[in-house]
Amino acid sequence: MSSSKRRQPVAEGGTLGTFGGVFTPSILTILGLVLFLRVAYVVGSVGLVQALAILALATSVSVLTSISLAVVATNMRVRGGGEYFLISRTLGIEFGGAVGVVLYLAISVSIAFYAIGFAEAVVAAFDRDSERLIQLVAAGVVIVLAGIGAVGSDLATRLQYLVMTLLVLALASFFVGGIGDFDGAVFSDNVGSPDSDVGFWEAFAIFFPAVTGFSQGVAMSGDLRTPSRSITRGTFAAVGLSTVVYVAVIVLLAGAAPAAVLAGETTTIMGEISLVEWTILVGVLAATLSSALASALGGPRVLQRLGEDRVLPRLEVFAVGAGASNNPRRAIVLSTAIALLTVAAGDLNAIAPVISMFFLASYGLINYATYFEIRAGSTSFRPRFRWYDKRASLAGTLACGGAIVAINPLAGALAALVFVGLYNYLRRRDVPDRWVDSSGSHHYTRARVHLAALAQEPTGDRDWRPCMLAFVPRDPTTRSRMITVASWLEGTSGFITAVRMLEGSGPRLRRQAAEIEEDLAAEVERVAPGTYARVLLVRNAESGVQGLVQAHGLGSVRANMSLFGVRDLRGSDEDRETYGRLLQTCVRFGTNVAVVNVREDAWRRFEQTPVADRSIALWWSDDQAGHLITLLGWLCRRHQDWESSSITVYVPRADDAEETTRIEGVLEDARIKASVIEVDRTPAAFVDALARATLAFAPLRVRRAAATGPFGAPLGMLVESLPLAVMVLATETLDLDAEPDEGALAELAAATDQAREAKKWVDELDAVAAGLLVAAETLRLELDAVAPEDTDGRAELQRRVHDAERAATKAYRTYVDARARSAALHDRVAALDPARSAAIADPDIWRSSSMRAD
Repeated sequence: MSSSKRRQPVAEGGTLGTFGGVFTPSILTILGLVLFLRVAYVVGSVGLVQALAILALATSVSVLTSISLAVVATNMRVRGGGEYFLISRTLGIEFGGAVGVVLYLAISVSIAFYAIGFAEAVVAAFDRDSERLIQLVAAGVVIVLAGIGAVGSDLATRLQYLVMTLLVLALASFFVGGIGDFDGAVFSDNVGSPDSDVGFWEAFAIFFPAVTGFSQGVAMSGDLRTPSRSITRGTFAAVGLSTVVYVAVIVLLAGAAPAAVLAGETTTIMGEISLVEWTILVGVLAATLSSALASALGGPRVLQRLGEDRVLPRLEVFAVGAGASNNPRRAIVLSTAIALLTVAAGDLNAIAPVISMFFLASYGLINYATYFEIRAGSTSFRPRFRWYDKRASLAGTLACGGAIVAINPLAGALAALVFVGLYNYLRRRDVPDRWVDSSGSHHYTRARVHLAALAQEPTGDRDWRPCMLAFVPRDPTTRSRMITVASWLEGTSGFITAVRMLEGSGPRLRRQAAEIEEDLAAEVERVAPGTYARVLLVRNAESGVQGLVQAHGLGSVRANMSLFGVRDLRGSDEDRETYGRLLQTCVRFGTNVAVVNVREDAWRRFEQTPVADRSIALWWSDDQAGHLITLLGWLCRRHQDWESSSITVYVPRADDAEETTRIEGVLEDARIKASVIEVDRTPAAFVDALARATLAFAPLRVRRAAATGPFGAPLGMLVESLPLAVMVLATETLDLDAEPDEGALAELAAATDQAREAKKWVDELDAVAAGLLVAAETLRLELDAVAPEDTDGRAELQRRVHDAERAATKAYRTYVDARARSAALHDRVAALDPARSAAIADPDIWRSSSMRAD
């Protein structure tokens, strides 16, 4: 099959090209009412330099957002829905849905705004001043636009060409008149800031809506033949050309009329400057009509995509389109109704700023979506548009936020509340996933970064966290209970992986293992959300456990606890021995072991006990198992099943009368609230104490593949007399009351400092002793050179040689002693952390033969 045939199923089927589908609606909206009715006011209020600065600042937002649009649009096959489609396919349904809903409403209301602007211009042209007449004309425009939209985008595009012709005519008339009226002196006067009450940011707020129309073409994405290419080229062309037009208009206005005239006659000055005055009226009508038409086409297509994605209940009714172009006629009806209601409302000044904030927020999210996509580092991120940088997209996000604050903080806050409310609603509604967005890539990259950072962080006893392997059985009831108990022990602080092992090999078992893992994953998510599932195909259980406890984990997050259920007492000796070997294997490879008893009567007792009446009993063991048991008991209280329970620690009676007091102090220092009760050190007392609790913890021993509890009682026999129980064997040493600057890490730091100082001292002694040795050798050479008959000279030199050799010998002995202490300190560092051990002083530097005594 050829490549072209393989690509046929993903063809878009749109009919519009770049010029008609993106460039035309975008530039017609940008060159709108602000150009004809507000630019003169801005120039007259703040002067040429600040007006150009406002244009540059506003254009930077549109340019940065256009770059982000190009990146996202060229990284996927763009379909209908405009900005909503791009954001939802990048940030997910929650962000995209919130943007899509408010964007649709904003676009639908904008139809009425532009229609009212058109109606006001028409009524004023006939010297009439009637609010009712304006509403009637605006309503008529809305209905006509709805009819055009219902016919199809092709007719609307042809109408836009007519509107563009009228707009070009109006601009040409202004440019010819402006060049003719240009006065250098007036221009010089308007360069600086005039004496005006209007500040820079107030003027910016007036001008900024002019540049927000660049995304109008994006809303037509579903009707484009090649959306990715058309959106990129059409948007950049519209932004670039419109910027040139605005610069030219601002410069000509600054040279054609004084500032006071520009600011005072803002609605008529462009007509007065133009070659033919009425052409500006035509331009105003064309600008409002084109903007209204673009909104009438774009809004329904956003709603149609929202319906297809079933973002909100019952929106799917608007997903149905008509004809080969899938024209959203049902959505057009709703958009028309919203626009007519808006026209009927009359005074729109109260909600107009909030609507503008919706558009700005959507631009900000487009920039953020691009930043998010780039930062996520997905292997599927391969945009055809290459001129991008995540910092530019982040700057676009911040620029949109800054524009919101500068223009209208209150309206921005209201828009933000609407966004947040919709976002939270969609999160709670839990809309089913219908596509793969970039969230997974983002979390994967963050996990990778955080795992690398975690590996560099010191670990100690203070923040021990369980990374648990729960070896669950085939029986679903027991399996569910074991997973529940595992979630108690994990205490929302670590990780749990439920593991099932299938013995055997072959393709049939591999398929069966995959199916079981899928079912197990669904089960654990229902029983204990956040738990993972693994099904292993192994030669035998022992080899499977041995391999998994060694390999499980990533980076410094490694398995440190293995959880098993209690084997049936009626099993064979061989089964019990195999079970013991499984436990022993986990111990040998360094994981703590927990064995849980979840038999029917014990579980029923747990379920029937009210949460407030549940209790946890711990059988104290004054070793590492006792500390781990205590911590696990406390972790259980972080779970809602045990949050109101009490903890009782039972201490076997000892010879030391102060033992109970000491353990109370240990728990107090560890900030664990528990009652401490002393009991007899007998099996009967053990059973009697723990049987009163809802959940019991006790130490476990494994010797020669045999699992036993306290007093050497066989594990299976012991748990039959206990309630819901967890038997624990510890392979790690925990310090319950470790402070941040205590424990192995602090000891290592102190030892490292001492070893460093010792090595420094050894190096200094090395230099001193070496100097003394050289001095002694030099004196011996001098002695050899003295004539034998010079007895006085030789005697003096011999004395000096003797003194030098004694000093060198003393220095050497001091060096050897210091080197030994340094070696001991480095050995201590190596024992605490081999990775930090450094080379000790070389013991073979000195040769005793070089030390000659008299």
